[in-house]
Amino acid sequence: MPPDLIDPGSEPFEDRNPAPGWSTTGTLEPGSYPEELRLTHPGGQGPMESTRTLSGISNGWYTLRARVRSSGRQKEAYIALKDCGTDRARAAVPIVASDKWLQIVVSAQVTNHRCTISLYSDAEEGEWVSFDKVEMVPGRAALTVRGADISSLKKSEDKGGIYAYEDGTQADALKILHEHGLNYARLRVWVKSPDGYHGKFQLLEMAKRLRKYGIKLLVDFHYADSWADPGKQPKPAAWEDLDFKRLKRALYDHTFDICNSLKEQGTPADMVQVGNEINHGLLWPDGSIEDWDDLAALLKEGYRAVKDCSSETRVMLHLAEGGDNKLFRWWFDHALEREVPFDLIGVSYYPYWHGTFADLQNNLNDIALRYGKDILLVETAYPFTAQDHDNCENIVRSEERPGYPFTPEGQRRMLADIMTIVRAIPNGCGLGVMWWDATWTAVPGNGWDPFNPSFGNNWENQALFDYENRALPALKLFDQP
Repeated sequence: MPPDLIDPGSEPFEDRNPAPGWSTTGTLEPGSYPEELRLTHPGGQGPMESTRTLSGISNGWYTLRARVRSSGRQKEAYIALKDCGTDRARAAVPIVASDKWLQIVVSAQVTNHRCTISLYSDAEEGEWVSFDKVEMVPGRAALTVRGADISSLKKSEDKGGIYAYEDGTQADALKILHEHGLNYARLRVWVKSPDGYHGKFQLLEMAKRLRKYGIKLLVDFHYADSWADPGKQPKPAAWEDLDFKRLKRALYDHTFDICNSLKEQGTPADMVQVGNEINHGLLWPDGSIEDWDDLAALLKEGYRAVKDCSSETRVMLHLAEGGDNKLFRWWFDHALEREVPFDLIGVSYYPYWHGTFADLQNNLNDIALRYGKDILLVETAYPFTAQDHDNCENIVRSEERPGYPFTPEGQRRMLADIMTIVRAIPNGCGLGVMWWDATWTAVPGNGWDPFNPSFGNNWENQALFDYENRALPALKLFDQP
Protein backbone atom coordinates (compact mmCIF):
# COMPACT_ATOMS: atom_id res chain seq x y z
CA MET A 1 0.00 0.00 0.00
CA PRO A 2 1.61 3.32 -1.03
CA PRO A 3 2.24 5.83 1.77
CA ASP A 4 -0.25 8.39 0.44
CA LEU A 5 -3.24 6.01 0.71
CA ILE A 6 -5.41 7.08 3.64
CA ASP A 7 -5.36 4.31 6.24
CA PRO A 8 -8.33 3.44 8.43
CA GLY A 9 -8.07 4.99 11.85
CA SER A 10 -5.69 7.75 10.77
CA GLU A 11 -6.59 11.41 11.19
CA PRO A 12 -6.70 12.99 7.70
CA PHE A 13 -6.74 16.59 8.92
CA GLU A 14 -4.01 18.27 10.94
CA ASP A 15 -3.96 21.54 12.89
CA ARG A 16 -3.40 23.91 10.00
CA ASN A 17 -5.24 25.34 7.02
CA PRO A 18 -5.26 24.10 4.36
CA ALA A 19 -5.20 20.48 5.51
CA PRO A 20 -1.97 18.83 4.29
CA GLY A 21 -2.43 17.00 1.01
CA TRP A 22 -5.83 18.56 0.44
CA SER A 23 -6.97 21.30 -1.88
CA THR A 24 -9.74 23.05 0.03
CA THR A 25 -11.32 26.32 1.02
CA GLY A 26 -13.08 24.68 3.94
CA THR A 27 -12.36 25.36 7.60
CA LEU A 28 -10.73 23.03 10.12
CA GLU A 29 -12.62 22.85 13.43
CA PRO A 30 -12.51 20.67 16.56
CA GLY A 31 -13.60 17.19 15.49
CA SER A 32 -15.98 14.56 16.77
CA TYR A 33 -13.35 13.13 19.10
CA PRO A 34 -10.83 14.86 21.45
CA GLU A 35 -7.64 16.09 19.78
CA GLU A 36 -9.10 15.58 16.31
CA LEU A 37 -10.27 17.98 13.64
CA ARG A 38 -13.10 18.04 11.15
CA LEU A 39 -13.36 19.83 7.84
CA THR A 40 -16.39 22.13 7.53
CA HIS A 41 -17.80 23.73 4.40
CA PRO A 42 -19.84 26.84 5.33
CA GLY A 43 -22.75 27.91 3.15
CA GLY A 44 -23.16 31.14 1.25
CA GLN A 45 -19.93 30.80 -0.74
CA GLY A 46 -21.25 28.88 -3.72
CA PRO A 47 -20.15 25.33 -4.51
CA MET A 48 -17.23 24.17 -2.35
CA GLU A 49 -15.03 21.15 -3.00
CA SER A 50 -12.17 19.69 -1.00
CA THR A 51 -10.03 17.22 -2.94
CA ARG A 52 -7.04 14.98 -2.49
CA THR A 53 -5.48 13.02 -5.34
CA LEU A 54 -3.77 9.70 -4.68
CA SER A 55 -1.27 8.64 -7.34
CA GLY A 56 0.68 5.45 -7.95
CA ILE A 57 -1.92 3.21 -6.34
CA SER A 58 -2.67 -0.31 -7.49
CA ASN A 59 -5.61 -0.75 -9.81
CA GLY A 60 -8.72 -2.34 -8.33
CA TRP A 61 -11.72 -1.46 -6.18
CA TYR A 62 -11.43 1.14 -3.41
CA THR A 63 -13.90 2.41 -0.85
CA LEU A 64 -14.07 5.93 0.54
CA ARG A 65 -15.52 6.24 4.04
CA ALA A 66 -16.31 9.46 5.89
CA ARG A 67 -18.25 10.59 8.92
CA VAL A 68 -20.60 13.41 7.98
CA ARG A 69 -23.14 15.73 9.52
CA SER A 70 -24.82 18.90 8.36
CA SER A 71 -27.35 21.61 9.06
CA GLY A 72 -29.66 19.58 6.82
CA ARG A 73 -30.61 22.12 4.17
CA GLN A 74 -27.88 21.87 1.54
CA LYS A 75 -28.65 22.25 -2.12
CA GLU A 76 -26.21 19.38 -2.58
CA ALA A 77 -23.59 17.62 -0.46
CA TYR A 78 -21.72 14.40 -1.14
CA ILE A 79 -18.49 12.42 -0.99
CA ALA A 80 -17.08 11.06 -4.24
CA LEU A 81 -14.26 9.24 -5.98
CA LYS A 82 -13.44 10.68 -9.39
CA ASP A 83 -10.77 10.63 -12.12
CA CYS A 84 -10.11 6.98 -11.28
CA GLY A 85 -10.34 5.80 -14.89
CA THR A 86 -14.03 4.96 -14.49
CA ASP A 87 -17.17 7.02 -13.98
CA ARG A 88 -17.34 9.19 -10.88
CA ALA A 89 -18.96 7.44 -7.91
CA ARG A 90 -20.70 9.50 -5.24
CA ALA A 91 -22.82 9.15 -2.10
CA ALA A 92 -25.02 11.98 -0.89
CA VAL A 93 -24.82 13.24 2.69
CA PRO A 94 -28.09 12.05 4.30
CA ILE A 95 -30.27 14.63 5.99
CA VAL A 96 -30.05 14.13 9.75
CA ALA A 97 -30.24 16.18 12.94
CA SER A 98 -27.26 18.54 13.08
CA ASP A 99 -25.85 16.91 16.24
CA LYS A 100 -25.74 13.41 14.71
CA TRP A 101 -22.82 11.95 12.78
CA LEU A 102 -23.28 9.25 10.14
CA GLN A 103 -20.68 7.20 8.35
CA ILE A 104 -21.23 6.94 4.61
CA VAL A 105 -19.30 5.07 1.94
CA VAL A 106 -18.81 5.01 -1.80
CA SER A 107 -16.73 2.65 -3.95
CA ALA A 108 -15.04 3.02 -7.32
CA GLN A 109 -12.82 0.91 -9.54
CA VAL A 110 -9.38 2.41 -10.21
CA THR A 111 -8.02 1.56 -13.66
CA ASN A 112 -5.34 4.26 -14.15
CA HIS A 113 -3.34 4.03 -10.88
CA ARG A 114 -4.75 7.26 -9.53
CA CYS A 115 -7.95 8.53 -7.92
CA THR A 116 -9.23 11.78 -6.45
CA ILE A 117 -11.22 12.03 -3.24
CA SER A 118 -13.88 14.74 -3.42
CA LEU A 119 -15.88 16.27 -0.55
CA TYR A 120 -18.47 18.57 -2.11
CA SER A 121 -21.19 20.92 -0.90
CA ASP A 122 -23.37 23.79 -2.04
CA ALA A 123 -25.57 25.63 0.46
CA GLU A 124 -27.05 28.99 1.35
CA GLU A 125 -25.67 31.38 3.98
CA GLY A 126 -25.94 29.95 7.49
CA GLU A 127 -25.90 26.31 6.40
CA TRP A 128 -22.92 23.95 6.72
CA VAL A 129 -21.66 20.40 6.27
CA SER A 130 -18.77 18.74 8.13
CA PHE A 131 -16.54 15.80 7.15
CA ASP A 132 -14.44 13.72 9.55
CA LYS A 133 -12.60 10.37 9.72
CA VAL A 134 -12.04 10.26 5.96
CA GLU A 135 -10.58 6.91 4.90
CA MET A 136 -9.86 5.34 1.53
CA VAL A 137 -9.14 1.62 1.65
CA PRO A 138 -8.93 -1.27 -0.83
CA GLY A 139 -12.12 -3.23 -1.45
CA ARG A 140 -15.69 -2.62 -2.48
CA ALA A 141 -18.75 -1.82 -0.35
CA ALA A 142 -21.65 -3.10 -2.45
CA LEU A 143 -25.18 -4.41 -2.02
CA THR A 144 -25.49 -8.03 -3.13
CA VAL A 145 -29.27 -7.98 -2.69
CA ARG A 146 -31.28 -5.22 -4.37
CA GLY A 147 -34.85 -6.38 -4.26
CA ALA A 148 -38.48 -5.96 -3.34
CA ASP A 149 -41.40 -7.77 -1.81
CA ILE A 150 -43.87 -8.32 -4.65
CA SER A 151 -46.33 -10.58 -2.84
CA SER A 152 -49.37 -8.65 -4.09
CA LEU A 153 -48.38 -8.83 -7.77
CA LYS A 154 -50.17 -12.06 -8.74
CA LYS A 155 -53.49 -10.88 -7.30
CA SER A 156 -53.05 -7.41 -8.80
CA GLU A 157 -52.54 -8.85 -12.28
CA ASP A 158 -55.51 -11.20 -11.89
CA LYS A 159 -57.70 -8.21 -10.93
CA GLY A 160 -56.61 -6.12 -13.92
CA GLY A 161 -53.50 -4.33 -12.63
CA ILE A 162 -51.05 -3.06 -15.25
CA TYR A 163 -47.46 -1.80 -15.06
CA ALA A 164 -45.43 0.42 -17.35
CA TYR A 165 -42.01 1.92 -17.95
CA GLU A 166 -41.39 5.59 -17.27
CA ASP A 167 -42.61 6.51 -20.77
CA GLY A 168 -45.93 4.71 -20.28
CA THR A 169 -45.09 1.60 -22.33
CA GLN A 170 -46.84 -1.33 -20.65
CA ALA A 171 -44.97 -4.56 -19.88
CA ASP A 172 -44.72 -7.47 -17.47
CA ALA A 173 -43.94 -5.97 -14.05
CA LEU A 174 -41.16 -8.52 -13.51
CA LYS A 175 -39.54 -7.52 -16.79
CA ILE A 176 -39.65 -3.86 -15.76
CA LEU A 177 -38.20 -4.62 -12.33
CA HIS A 178 -35.48 -6.86 -13.76
CA GLU A 179 -34.42 -4.29 -16.34
CA HIS A 180 -34.11 -1.70 -13.56
CA GLY A 181 -31.65 -3.96 -11.71
CA LEU A 182 -33.84 -5.82 -9.22
CA ASN A 183 -32.18 -9.18 -8.49
CA TYR A 184 -34.21 -10.52 -5.54
CA ALA A 185 -37.94 -10.91 -4.88
CA ARG A 186 -39.69 -11.68 -1.61
CA LEU A 187 -42.98 -13.60 -1.53
CA ARG A 188 -45.05 -14.21 1.59
CA VAL A 189 -46.76 -17.53 2.31
CA TRP A 190 -49.93 -17.97 4.36
CA VAL A 191 -51.10 -21.40 5.49
CA LYS A 192 -54.74 -21.22 4.30
CA SER A 193 -55.46 -17.77 2.94
CA PRO A 194 -59.05 -16.51 3.10
CA ASP A 195 -58.83 -15.09 -0.43
CA GLY A 196 -56.97 -17.96 -2.09
CA TYR A 197 -53.76 -15.97 -2.64
CA HIS A 198 -50.34 -16.08 -0.92
CA GLY A 199 -50.47 -19.89 -0.86
CA LYS A 200 -48.25 -22.66 -2.17
CA PHE A 201 -49.59 -22.79 -5.73
CA GLN A 202 -49.28 -19.04 -6.33
CA LEU A 203 -45.76 -19.20 -4.89
CA LEU A 204 -44.78 -22.00 -7.26
CA GLU A 205 -46.17 -20.09 -10.24
CA MET A 206 -44.37 -16.88 -9.28
CA ALA A 207 -41.11 -18.75 -8.64
CA LYS A 208 -41.14 -20.00 -12.25
CA ARG A 209 -41.65 -16.46 -13.51
CA LEU A 210 -38.81 -15.16 -11.34
CA ARG A 211 -36.47 -17.86 -12.64
CA LYS A 212 -37.19 -16.73 -16.21
CA TYR A 213 -35.65 -13.34 -15.38
CA GLY A 214 -32.85 -14.65 -13.17
CA ILE A 215 -34.40 -13.06 -10.07
CA LYS A 216 -33.63 -14.88 -6.82
CA LEU A 217 -36.32 -15.84 -4.31
CA LEU A 218 -36.80 -15.11 -0.61
CA VAL A 219 -39.76 -16.97 0.93
CA ASP A 220 -41.44 -15.19 3.84
CA PHE A 221 -43.25 -17.69 6.09
CA HIS A 222 -45.95 -16.00 8.16
CA TYR A 223 -47.16 -19.23 9.84
CA ALA A 224 -50.68 -17.78 9.83
CA ASP A 225 -53.72 -17.75 7.55
CA SER A 226 -53.36 -13.99 7.08
CA TRP A 227 -51.10 -11.16 8.28
CA ALA A 228 -48.50 -11.81 10.99
CA ASP A 229 -46.45 -8.92 12.40
CA PRO A 230 -45.26 -7.56 15.78
CA GLY A 231 -48.83 -6.81 16.84
CA LYS A 232 -50.35 -10.17 15.95
CA GLN A 233 -49.04 -13.69 15.40
CA PRO A 234 -52.20 -15.83 15.20
CA LYS A 235 -52.03 -19.56 14.66
CA PRO A 236 -53.54 -20.96 11.46
CA ALA A 237 -57.05 -22.23 12.14
CA ALA A 238 -55.98 -25.81 11.42
CA TRP A 239 -53.26 -25.61 14.08
CA GLU A 240 -55.21 -23.94 16.88
CA ASP A 241 -55.98 -27.11 18.87
CA LEU A 242 -52.62 -28.84 18.45
CA ASP A 243 -50.52 -29.62 21.51
CA PHE A 244 -46.97 -28.28 21.44
CA LYS A 245 -45.39 -31.45 20.06
CA ARG A 246 -47.83 -31.55 17.15
CA LEU A 247 -47.51 -27.77 16.65
CA LYS A 248 -43.78 -28.17 16.12
CA ARG A 249 -44.47 -30.96 13.66
CA ALA A 250 -47.01 -28.85 11.78
CA LEU A 251 -44.51 -26.00 11.45
CA TYR A 252 -41.83 -28.41 10.21
CA ASP A 253 -44.14 -30.14 7.72
CA HIS A 254 -45.50 -26.87 6.31
CA THR A 255 -42.02 -25.39 5.92
CA PHE A 256 -40.55 -28.54 4.37
CA ASP A 257 -43.49 -28.97 1.99
CA ILE A 258 -43.18 -25.45 0.61
CA CYS A 259 -39.39 -25.64 0.30
CA ASN A 260 -39.42 -29.10 -1.24
CA SER A 261 -42.16 -28.20 -3.72
CA LEU A 262 -40.03 -25.29 -4.93
CA LYS A 263 -36.98 -27.53 -5.17
CA GLU A 264 -38.80 -30.28 -7.08
CA GLN A 265 -39.96 -27.86 -9.79
CA GLY A 266 -36.43 -26.55 -10.23
CA THR A 267 -36.89 -23.21 -8.46
CA PRO A 268 -35.41 -23.71 -4.96
CA ALA A 269 -35.63 -20.83 -2.52
CA ASP A 270 -32.40 -18.88 -2.18
CA MET A 271 -33.45 -17.57 1.24
CA VAL A 272 -36.19 -18.36 3.71
CA GLN A 273 -37.31 -16.40 6.74
CA VAL A 274 -38.77 -18.38 9.63
CA GLY A 275 -41.55 -16.03 10.69
CA ASN A 276 -42.34 -12.44 9.82
CA GLU A 277 -41.35 -9.55 12.13
CA ILE A 278 -41.15 -11.88 15.12
CA ASN A 279 -40.27 -9.26 17.75
CA HIS A 280 -42.80 -10.87 20.10
CA GLY A 281 -42.51 -14.41 18.79
CA LEU A 282 -44.81 -16.42 16.54
CA LEU A 283 -47.75 -18.85 16.76
CA TRP A 284 -49.16 -17.18 19.86
CA PRO A 285 -49.51 -18.05 22.65
CA ASP A 286 -47.16 -21.06 22.44
CA GLY A 287 -44.37 -19.25 20.61
CA SER A 288 -44.61 -15.96 22.46
CA ILE A 289 -41.51 -14.34 23.97
CA GLU A 290 -43.18 -15.02 27.32
CA ASP A 291 -41.74 -18.53 26.92
CA TRP A 292 -38.43 -18.27 25.12
CA ASP A 293 -37.68 -21.99 25.38
CA ASP A 294 -40.79 -22.87 23.38
CA LEU A 295 -40.17 -20.06 20.90
CA ALA A 296 -36.62 -21.34 20.39
CA ALA A 297 -37.92 -24.86 19.82
CA LEU A 298 -40.28 -23.64 17.09
CA LEU A 299 -37.56 -21.60 15.39
CA LYS A 300 -35.26 -24.62 15.40
CA GLU A 301 -37.94 -26.71 13.69
CA GLY A 302 -38.26 -24.11 10.94
CA TYR A 303 -34.50 -23.99 10.42
CA ARG A 304 -34.26 -27.79 10.38
CA ALA A 305 -37.04 -28.10 7.81
CA VAL A 306 -35.32 -25.66 5.44
CA LYS A 307 -31.92 -27.33 5.74
CA ASP A 308 -33.40 -30.84 5.40
CA CYS A 309 -34.85 -29.67 2.11
CA SER A 310 -31.93 -27.59 0.82
CA SER A 311 -28.70 -27.12 2.75
CA GLU A 312 -27.73 -24.19 0.51
CA THR A 313 -30.84 -22.13 1.30
CA ARG A 314 -30.02 -19.40 3.82
CA VAL A 315 -32.31 -18.93 6.82
CA MET A 316 -33.19 -15.50 8.19
CA LEU A 317 -34.67 -14.37 11.50
CA HIS A 318 -36.55 -11.10 10.98
CA LEU A 319 -37.44 -8.31 13.41
CA ALA A 320 -39.14 -4.95 12.90
CA GLU A 321 -38.15 -1.60 14.51
CA GLY A 322 -34.73 -1.37 12.88
CA GLY A 323 -33.67 1.65 14.93
CA ASP A 324 -34.11 -0.10 18.30
CA ASN A 325 -30.72 -1.53 19.22
CA LYS A 326 -31.85 -2.50 22.72
CA LEU A 327 -34.56 -4.70 21.21
CA PHE A 328 -32.23 -6.41 18.72
CA ARG A 329 -29.57 -7.13 21.34
CA TRP A 330 -32.13 -8.47 23.78
CA TRP A 331 -33.85 -10.66 21.20
CA PHE A 332 -30.82 -12.19 19.52
CA ASP A 333 -28.97 -12.68 22.83
CA HIS A 334 -31.96 -14.72 24.03
CA ALA A 335 -32.01 -16.72 20.78
CA LEU A 336 -28.30 -17.49 20.91
CA GLU A 337 -28.45 -18.46 24.59
CA ARG A 338 -30.79 -21.23 23.42
CA GLU A 339 -28.61 -22.10 20.42
CA VAL A 340 -31.19 -21.10 17.81
CA PRO A 341 -29.43 -21.46 14.43
CA PHE A 342 -29.74 -18.83 11.70
CA ASP A 343 -27.68 -17.57 8.78
CA LEU A 344 -28.58 -13.90 8.58
CA ILE A 345 -30.54 -11.15 10.30
CA GLY A 346 -33.54 -9.48 8.67
CA VAL A 347 -34.50 -5.92 9.61
CA SER A 348 -37.58 -3.79 8.93
CA TYR A 349 -36.96 -0.04 8.88
CA TYR A 350 -39.73 2.39 8.03
CA PRO A 351 -38.30 5.90 8.52
CA TYR A 352 -41.59 7.40 9.72
CA TRP A 353 -41.92 4.74 12.48
CA HIS A 354 -38.54 3.26 13.37
CA GLY A 355 -36.25 6.10 14.39
CA THR A 356 -33.64 8.27 12.72
CA PHE A 357 -30.87 7.31 10.32
CA ALA A 358 -28.49 7.59 13.26
CA ASP A 359 -30.64 5.11 15.22
CA LEU A 360 -30.65 2.75 12.25
CA GLN A 361 -26.91 2.93 11.68
CA ASN A 362 -26.13 2.49 15.35
CA ASN A 363 -28.22 -0.69 15.44
CA LEU A 364 -27.02 -2.18 12.15
CA ASN A 365 -23.36 -1.58 12.90
CA ASP A 366 -23.66 -2.90 16.44
CA ILE A 367 -25.43 -6.15 15.56
CA ALA A 368 -23.02 -6.76 12.66
CA LEU A 369 -20.08 -6.60 15.07
CA ARG A 370 -21.87 -8.38 17.92
CA TYR A 371 -23.23 -11.37 15.97
CA GLY A 372 -21.02 -11.55 12.86
CA LYS A 373 -23.96 -12.25 10.54
CA ASP A 374 -24.96 -10.74 7.22
CA ILE A 375 -27.76 -8.20 7.57
CA LEU A 376 -30.57 -7.69 5.07
CA LEU A 377 -32.78 -4.64 5.41
CA VAL A 378 -35.69 -6.72 4.22
CA GLU A 379 -38.50 -4.16 4.54
CA THR A 380 -38.54 -0.44 3.90
CA ALA A 381 -40.80 1.98 2.02
CA TYR A 382 -41.63 5.67 1.73
CA PRO A 383 -44.43 7.59 -0.04
CA PHE A 384 -44.08 9.32 -3.39
CA THR A 385 -47.27 11.31 -2.68
CA ALA A 386 -49.55 12.13 0.22
CA GLN A 387 -52.63 11.69 -1.97
CA ASP A 388 -54.92 8.65 -1.94
CA HIS A 389 -55.86 6.82 -5.12
CA ASP A 390 -58.83 4.77 -3.91
CA ASN A 391 -61.50 4.87 -1.22
CA CYS A 392 -59.14 3.69 1.53
CA GLU A 393 -57.15 6.26 3.51
CA ASN A 394 -53.44 5.53 3.33
CA ILE A 395 -51.53 4.38 6.41
CA VAL A 396 -48.83 7.01 5.89
CA ARG A 397 -49.96 10.42 4.70
CA SER A 398 -48.51 13.06 7.06
CA GLU A 399 -45.35 11.68 8.72
CA GLU A 400 -42.98 13.33 6.25
CA ARG A 401 -39.31 13.25 7.32
CA PRO A 402 -37.50 16.63 7.12
CA GLY A 403 -35.70 16.91 3.80
CA TYR A 404 -37.58 13.98 2.29
CA PRO A 405 -40.88 15.26 0.86
CA PHE A 406 -43.63 12.89 -0.25
CA THR A 407 -42.68 13.26 -3.91
CA PRO A 408 -41.09 10.91 -6.44
CA GLU A 409 -37.72 12.59 -5.81
CA GLY A 410 -38.20 12.45 -2.03
CA GLN A 411 -38.93 8.74 -2.27
CA ARG A 412 -35.85 8.19 -4.45
CA ARG A 413 -33.62 10.17 -2.10
CA MET A 414 -34.89 8.22 0.91
CA LEU A 415 -34.07 4.87 -0.69
CA ALA A 416 -30.67 6.10 -1.88
CA ASP A 417 -29.69 7.22 1.61
CA ILE A 418 -30.94 4.00 3.23
CA MET A 419 -28.85 2.04 0.72
CA THR A 420 -25.81 4.13 1.64
CA ILE A 421 -26.26 3.30 5.33
CA VAL A 422 -26.51 -0.43 4.60
CA ARG A 423 -23.39 -0.31 2.41
CA ALA A 424 -21.52 1.22 5.36
CA ILE A 425 -22.20 -1.71 7.73
CA PRO A 426 -18.82 -2.99 9.01
CA ASN A 427 -17.00 -6.06 7.69
CA GLY A 428 -19.08 -6.24 4.53
CA CYS A 429 -22.10 -7.48 6.50
CA GLY A 430 -24.54 -5.16 4.71
CA LEU A 431 -26.09 -7.71 2.36
CA GLY A 432 -28.73 -5.51 0.79
CA VAL A 433 -32.07 -3.69 0.79
CA MET A 434 -35.59 -4.78 -0.20
CA TRP A 435 -38.59 -2.48 -0.75
CA TRP A 436 -41.87 -3.66 0.73
CA ASP A 437 -44.65 -4.52 -1.74
CA ALA A 438 -43.30 -2.45 -4.60
CA THR A 439 -46.09 -3.50 -6.97
CA TRP A 440 -49.08 -3.00 -4.64
CA THR A 441 -50.92 -0.38 -6.66
CA ALA A 442 -54.57 0.57 -6.20
CA VAL A 443 -56.42 -2.20 -8.04
CA PRO A 444 -60.07 -2.92 -7.07
CA GLY A 445 -60.28 -6.28 -5.32
CA ASN A 446 -56.63 -6.26 -4.22
CA GLY A 447 -56.96 -4.46 -0.91
CA TRP A 448 -55.49 -4.82 2.54
CA ASP A 449 -58.18 -7.05 4.05
CA PRO A 450 -58.18 -10.57 2.53
CA PHE A 451 -61.56 -11.26 4.17
CA ASN A 452 -63.22 -8.29 2.45
CA PRO A 453 -62.74 -7.94 -1.35
CA SER A 454 -64.23 -4.43 -1.33
CA PHE A 455 -61.63 -3.11 1.11
CA GLY A 456 -59.19 -0.69 -0.49
CA ASN A 457 -55.40 -0.47 -0.56
CA ASN A 458 -53.86 1.85 2.05
CA TRP A 459 -50.31 1.36 0.74
CA GLU A 460 -50.49 2.42 -2.91
CA ASN A 461 -48.71 5.74 -2.25
CA GLN A 462 -45.61 3.74 -1.27
CA ALA A 463 -45.45 1.51 -4.34
CA LEU A 464 -42.66 1.95 -6.89
CA PHE A 465 -45.22 2.63 -9.64
CA ASP A 466 -47.19 5.88 -9.72
CA TYR A 467 -50.93 6.44 -10.10
CA GLU A 468 -50.58 6.14 -13.88
CA ASN A 469 -48.82 2.76 -13.38
CA ARG A 470 -45.42 4.12 -14.48
CA ALA A 471 -42.11 3.17 -12.90
CA LEU A 472 -40.93 5.76 -10.38
CA PRO A 473 -37.38 7.21 -10.16
CA ALA A 474 -36.49 5.13 -7.08
CA LEU A 475 -36.51 1.99 -9.25
CA LYS A 476 -33.35 3.15 -11.03
CA LEU A 477 -31.39 2.71 -7.79
CA PHE A 478 -31.68 -1.08 -7.96
CA ASP A 479 -29.11 -1.06 -10.76
CA GLN A 480 -26.49 0.44 -8.42
CA PRO A 481 -24.72 -2.14 -6.22
